[in-house]
Amino acid sequence: MANMKYCPRCATELSTRFDGGRDRIACPARDCVFMHFGDFSIGCAGVVLREEEGILKALLVQRGQNPFAGSWQIPGGYAEHDEMLTLAVEREVEEEAGIVARVNDLVALRHSLAGTIGGPSTNVYMIFRLDYVEGEPRHDGDEIAAAGFFSLEEIAAMEAVQGLSKWGIQQALQTTPGSGLSVGGEDLRNNRAGWQLFGLEEVDLNMFGR
Repeated sequence: MANMKYCPRCATELSTRFDGGRDRIACPARDCVFMHFGDFSIGCAGVVLREEEGILKALLVQRGQNPFAGSWQIPGGYAEHDEMLTLAVEREVEEEAGIVARVNDLVALRHSLAGTIGGPSTNVYMIFRLDYVEGEPRHDGDEIAAAGFFSLEEIAAMEAVQGLSKWGIQQALQTTPGSGLSVGGEDLRNNRAGWQLFGLEEVDLNMFGR
């Protein structure tokens, strides 16, 4: 998108316009309001924990393709532009590892700027805690080379486990399920289709009366 020359709405050749304190790529056509605010993407990943014989284990998948082929991470991927985040992460977990799980809450996020210090687009990567429902780990042998539940001790001994995934698992383990940002806002008067609101549930409103 950053190298585009013509307006994606009306096909007029693009120019620049000063707006919001900087020059931005914009359409000069009088009846077109297109302005390019940059390239953005949203990623989502899921921490799925399951107890096996009294040992708590976390779900990991091994990348089968570059970049970082052979490395291990929690399952995840990009959210589609027309897809709710909770559905996106549940879909990615099932697609990559064959595990059916449901979102509990949002436990962490990472913001990464685009360019030489980041990726091709500015990215927000959201890490959800999911409740295991059913299924055994499986993989397609192409995008995903392996999948499985591993104990913390096993993860510590594995090579090439993504640091961000380790951090996400840590965030899920050191917090109470449901204490993160949960889907809510049903009582919001302007709630509407296409919205998904996240907020804290465990808040004692009496504390504000002290």
